[in-house]
Amino acid sequence: MSEADIEELHEAERSSHAIYGLVIITATLVADHEFATDALVSMLVLWGAALVLVLAHVYSGLIAQISETDRRLTYAERHVLIADNIPVAASVILPTILLVLAAIGLMDLRVALDLSILVSVGSLFAVGMYQARQQGAPIAHQVGIGALGAALGIVVIMAEVVLSH
Repeated sequence: MSEADIEELHEAERSSHAIYGLVIITATLVADHEFATDALVSMLVLWGAALVLVLAHVYSGLIAQISETDRRLTYAERHVLIADNIPVAASVILPTILLVLAAIGLMDLRVALDLSILVSVGSLFAVGMYQARQQGAPIAHQVGIGALGAALGIVVIMAEVVLSH
């Protein structure tokens, strides 16, 4: 397998993790929306969900790679595994900014949560468009794939909220 093939696999892995992170973080925001009374508590809930998600992804990836290679991973392999999970953690950045604005009184908490959910769904749209663009699709197809990705994301988010919260 060439280095370009390996990088392509890691890019696909990162896109997958970005989608997974966005779905789980958005589901956390939706579930918190009903009960939220404090922006800092909402931020802690959000960061707690992200931390658990990143740790679970890194742990499961570590176990899978050790099983695959039947040896301890090198520093570089561990670094790549962690780097592949950065998009999971990155899914909390914009909601965190909005919740900080709510915490310091520049925005209502409900508005911050609503905007966070919209930004997350918009990010699902953007990831879908990006994937289609990487495949060389025309712009109309990119928009369609982005819309489909956002719509599927909303369905999965709602299922997650209903089933686990």
